[in-house]
Amino acid sequence: MDMNDETLLIGRRAMIASGLALGAAAALPVAAAPAAPASGLMREQGVPADPAARSAIVRRMRHRTDTGMVFWWFRGRNYAQQGAMLTPMCELIFGAMAKVIPNADGTMDLVQYELGFRTAPDSGERAEKLRNPITGEMVDVPFAPVGPSRVHYSADNVVQLPPQIGGSRFTVEHVPELFYRLGDQICFQTHTRAVSYVPGASDRVLNDMSMICSPAAEALNPRVKFASATAHGSDVTDYARWWKMPPGLGSQTLRSVGQKVRRFEDMPRDWIAMVAKADPAMAANPLSVLERAEATYKN
Repeated sequence: MDMNDETLLIGRRAMIASGLALGAAAALPVAAAPAAPASGLMREQGVPADPAARSAIVRRMRHRTDTGMVFWWFRGRNYAQQGAMLTPMCELIFGAMAKVIPNADGTMDLVQYELGFRTAPDSGERAEKLRNPITGEMVDVPFAPVGPSRVHYSADNVVQLPPQIGGSRFTVEHVPELFYRLGDQICFQTHTRAVSYVPGASDRVLNDMSMICSPAAEALNPRVKFASATAHGSDVTDYARWWKMPPGLGSQTLRSVGQKVRRFEDMPRDWIAMVAKADPAMAANPLSVLERAEATYKN
């Protein structure tokens, strides 16, 4: 039995709620989802109401329900946002990799490593310096991997961060997912609000927001462990500290698109090339980064 299928999650939830071990629930057939509308974005259409089933859908789309690796990439443009005024700052090409470890109690652990590169708008070349478009100052762009970090998810997919990541403390607030049906696609909106506390620096608020979409035939099927998925991001954060932005000059906004893939080799060619140049050891053996000492948090 897959220890992260809806059947087990539902059984455990029912057992907790009633005090009875409803083992027979694991043998029940999965009900067919209602037919999708021909077109149009609709809330909840065809999405199971049961919280455990929803939790499994989120894992299947965002990560996977069995043990194994997951890779995500994103690319997009960062803007300085001052009121309704958006000023391009840089492009971001970002990659993340994680080893997913489901637990028998319905929780999940991840060991993850993230690495983003910045380029000047429309250049396509990794930048080690960028001009702050608001202040005019040239700033150094750090090589700033995050991780490897060990992250725990509760049975209902609420993230629980370790006490520190790279020497910095974080608090995190999980906003429940919103589900949508778009034709033959299932989508859900994610929103995690975190605050990073770096010794000797101002606090930084990070709103990580995305809309993740998968084919309904994969997202709703409990036999699928790894659903193909794409994402559209719209993060809103305080400025990265290395921008050296004076207080009161707005916030930083990212508009991005991305995709989940199975292998390092499936990541974007330009990101892999930047990895090879910046960190040849990672390019030669990508999974080895999950065994490294944790990098100092620099963002």
